[in-house]
Amino acid sequence: MKPNQNRKLVLAVQDAELLKKLEELLRKEHIRVEYLPELGSADPGDIDADMVVLQSEGLDQDSLPDVLKSAQEDDSPGVVVLGDERSAEEVGFVAAGASAVLDSDGSRSELAEQLVELAEAESEGGLHGPEAGGSVAEPKLADFQSRSARMRDFLDMVKRVASSDSTLLVTGETGVGKERLARAIHAESQRAKGPFIAVNCGALPENLLESELFGHEKGAFTGATGARQGHFEAANGGTLFLDEVGEMPQHLQVKLLTVLQRHEVQPIGAEKPKTVDVRIITATNRDIAADVETGRFRQDLYFRLNVVSLVIPPLRERIEDLPWLLGRFLRHFAETHERGMVTGVDQKAMDALQRYSWPGNVRELVNVIERAVLLCESERITLRDIPAGVRQEVVAGESLTADTPNLELMELPLQEAKRQLIDNFEKSYLEHHLRENSGVLADAAKNAGINPRTLYEKMRRLGMRKEDYR
Repeated sequence: MKPNQNRKLVLAVQDAELLKKLEELLRKEHIRVEYLPELGSADPGDIDADMVVLQSEGLDQDSLPDVLKSAQEDDSPGVVVLGDERSAEEVGFVAAGASAVLDSDGSRSELAEQLVELAEAESEGGLHGPEAGGSVAEPKLADFQSRSARMRDFLDMVKRVASSDSTLLVTGETGVGKERLARAIHAESQRAKGPFIAVNCGALPENLLESELFGHEKGAFTGATGARQGHFEAANGGTLFLDEVGEMPQHLQVKLLTVLQRHEVQPIGAEKPKTVDVRIITATNRDIAADVETGRFRQDLYFRLNVVSLVIPPLRERIEDLPWLLGRFLRHFAETHERGMVTGVDQKAMDALQRYSWPGNVRELVNVIERAVLLCESERITLRDIPAGVRQEVVAGESLTADTPNLELMELPLQEAKRQLIDNFEKSYLEHHLRENSGVLADAAKNAGINPRTLYEKMRRLGMRKEDYR
């Protein structure tokens, strides 16, 4: 039996040429295809398919077909809309329940390939949640959609190593979703039925971290009134995720190395070690290779942890994924906060969100959208609903002259408008010099004609980090 033989797509596509080509390409992939000319009158419960594909032409976001509105129900097929991707319209479709919005004007073979991938994801349980936060369900790798070539290559690597028992080192900036990825990897592994335990090594005091990880015997130290099982033992048969492993003190790095080499842990105060069967996934936003050079992190441990290195791309380097993420988060928070009247994003707000550099990555996006949903007074999120720090990106891209005034600035008090305009210029100016000098503050300050301390203070005020320009 061919791998896709049991998967079925219903095509509600009015473009005859597109319909014919998609049918031809999908059947070559052994996907069963059915044509549904009158989608609007169809009962969603009667559609027996993994996925429904429809065109956006003629669809009004205020009166979407029932099949799109019901796409979020467990027993309904996923829905893919062929329309204008990377736009405010896409956000509205995804927020209404679409699994994805794909561009029908591009390569037909690429479009068919994307549909096959989405059909596989839907048949494996559906695309139920965004990448970080905003979903109560445990993540799966199928949740990590992307149009970015870099991100797709990254996800291909993740899929190849997920089922193994190899130790993984996940790196990336704060907020990219390292723990969520680790949970998805666990769910795809042979240890999926075992426990997944996450520990933030940077959030616990040194003495407490040792006890939390390795456990202790009764009387091992003052206050140890009973024996305690450590996280290594608790994760036996499953996965232990050590976040911010770069913050681990040296003497605990030695104990972690012993666990990796011998598969044994020795609780504090215990006479004998205990055997454990645990897959270890670690994560950090530090440059551990640099810490090895300075002696802050053990080289032998680094080699043990870095069997496979997974570097999650920051959101600003895959900004084409923003509309899909926006739609998923908007849908989630509209439901959570009972703000069902908020159904989309207007184009000006969309422009600002796409121009913003997202130093806090997906986690920051989650917070921005939750705030916007709560503040929004209309059906669409507007510039007024998003933070000033995000708005300034779109303001910076517009000229402020007597002939073409920036209306958003004109609505502000004079001092606030003046401050925003100056901040926007300063940020763009400093970003230019930081990029030209690869984030080296001394060189950037010299070229800008200011001293490094002044540059540092301006960067701190504007929310800029030198790491973002290396």
